Amino acid sequence: MSTIAAISSPIGVGGIGIVRVSGDEALRIADAIFDFERKGEWQPLHMHFGTFVARDFCDRGYAVYFPAKQAYTGEDTVEFYLHGGVRIMQGALETILSKGAVLAGKGEFTKRAFLAGRMSLADAEGVMDMISASSAAGIRAAYALMEGEVSRRIDALLESLGALIAGLEATLDYPDEMEDEVLPSLPDGIRAALEETEALLSTARQGKIAKYGVTCALVGAPNVGKSSLMNAMLGLKRAIVADVAGTTRDTVEASLEHNGVRINLIDTAGIRESATDGIEQEGIERARRAADEADVVLHVIDRGSETDDGIEFGFKKVFSVYNKCDIYGFNIPRMMYAYGVSATTGEGVKDLLDGIASLYKSEGGDSGELITNERHISALYRAKEALKGAISSLDSTIDLTLVDLREAYDALGEITGKTAKEDVVNSIFDRFCVGK
Repeated sequence: MSTIAAISSPIGVGGIGIVRVSGDEALRIADAIFDFERKGEWQPLHMHFGTFVARDFCDRGYAVYFPAKQAYTGEDTVEFYLHGGVRIMQGALETILSKGAVLAGKGEFTKRAFLAGRMSLADAEGVMDMISASSAAGIRAAYALMEGEVSRRIDALLESLGALIAGLEATLDYPDEMEDEVLPSLPDGIRAALEETEALLSTARQGKIAKYGVTCALVGAPNVGKSSLMNAMLGLKRAIVADVAGTTRDTVEASLEHNGVRINLIDTAGIRESATDGIEQEGIERARRAADEADVVLHVIDRGSETDDGIEFGFKKVFSVYNKCDIYGFNIPRMMYAYGVSATTGEGVKDLLDGIASLYKSEGGDSGELITNERHISALYRAKEALKGAISSLDSTIDLTLVDLREAYDALGEITGKTAKEDVVNSIFDRFCVGK
């Protein structure tokens, strides 16, 4: 393959910028443009201090040579660490390209690592998740994916399914010799694979929270302090606050990180049945939709009110948040997920945030591998249905069982890349940035 090059650090002014070159010609190109004390004597994995000679300027910096066996891409790589100016980075890249390299495509360095067998397709997606993670929980989940923890479980599943498939194929070819050896253990083997598939799928909810955060809709009657509470949770004035009922007409969204978990807040219009204004009615309808779609509803209640606002939320997880407790006291009803707060003074707000963040850990969010990728979830669901079909077909003919097992194998193999088609692989790396 051609030798590729790209800027691997963010474009902009910074202390250090990185340009990466990967391919058979990487060392030759580096020799042509980088001068250091013992020029040409490239010590692997060593930072060589010297001068980068661009076409129209020079810069002092470092260069590191990674031999193919120790390189991220699985091929000879050289990285240049120069001053992080936009013009320096552009000039350095142009110089490298003038020496025979070609500009890398989106995610091409990581794609080459995948093609070289340095990582699975799922591991590569973990790299992208690491870059885009917005919370500590998201980083931990992405790191587990990048380090191959999910791939190892999938590979173990593929190995067991492969053995079942091989045994069935042998039975079809040599029924007299193989049936007694293969068929008795077949049901248990399929059920074990199904249980492991379902166990992985069961982590998808925690994986979604790790990656995207807990979405909380602040819902309640007008003037109970939803916008004030949102501002207090954020520690800044994000939502407009006024004493006039119906001030919030549309949803207002903002996010924060608390105890390593991303919390997405949606402030909504006050819900009241007597609203006649068309715009306010639309705001109320959006509030109800936000509550339906949220992971958690923060039902904000005026602690001084003696009447029930009558708002119902069905089977949603609801936190009853009693506001204005600085005026009316913190003696709130004793029940699960009930919190007393003061949006004015901030008292009780941290306890509320602690409670929201704890949902992630209490449901096993930090207990191991998490399925965070929608592509993986889809593949696991297809494998699950195929394995259930395999169990059902055991009472009819093993030909159908074999078809179902192969479908399950193909679905799971898409996660790691073993059975993924070229267009699927390309679409994944097209979502990467240039330089990674």
